[in-house]
Amino acid sequence: MQRLITLVLFVPLTLIAGCVIASNIGGAATRPLTRQEVIATWSLTDAENELFNVIVSSDGAAVSTGWKGEHGSAGERGRWELVNGALDIRYGDGWRDVITTAPLGYHKVSYAPGLAPNAATSAQPNNVGQAVVLTGDEIPFVGVWTISGALAGPKYEVTVALRSDGMAMKSIDAINQGTWQLEAGIAHLYWADGWHTTIEQSADGSCFSKSWKPGVAITEMPTGSAPVRRMLK
Repeated sequence: MQRLITLVLFVPLTLIAGCVIASNIGGAATRPLTRQEVIATWSLTDAENELFNVIVSSDGAAVSTGWKGEHGSAGERGRWELVNGALDIRYGDGWRDVITTAPLGYHKVSYAPGLAPNAATSAQPNNVGQAVVLTGDEIPFVGVWTISGALAGPKYEVTVALRSDGMAMKSIDAINQGTWQLEAGIAHLYWADGWHTTIEQSADGSCFSKSWKPGVAITEMPTGSAPVRRMLK
């Protein structure tokens, strides 16, 4: 993930057993996070104040919709653990997000590769900000999806990232961004190049997508359809 090395706000840091616990503004003490509350879909912001989401799963995996890095719409993969009451997420590209409680919700500190602190040293974070646990009907759709054969033929697998702010990105086409929204329980993806994609869940819990090329109405036969799955690790 490419995040500008910009310190948005200075927050004193306290090192506890090798993990950074962010001190809250005003010196209020943080309470430890619990495993139950961290297993969720989180909304965070980067150094440019752009939103991205992180899905924290019960098996220790974390998937981010941050698409500024080399993997684009495939996002980032990582692992998480609770360390001294803080949610410590470490991504495969070296980035690290540390989330703690704050007087009004949750607080996030991000470190660029090579800057993560250890028990002996302290390093300035890349950026800090608020962390929010996502709620609402869109939770099952926010994240990174893989669509086998959709939009590109049967030999290809397309990745699509859906953010909780309604923005979307796909891994193909020169114009690869768009918006999405829920309509009657179905995610409708409106791409800037004119394509229209839907993602919906069937009665047995499996998910599938349909796609219509530019100029074809959604009331007509889809241009293509394929099974989809949400990446959780």
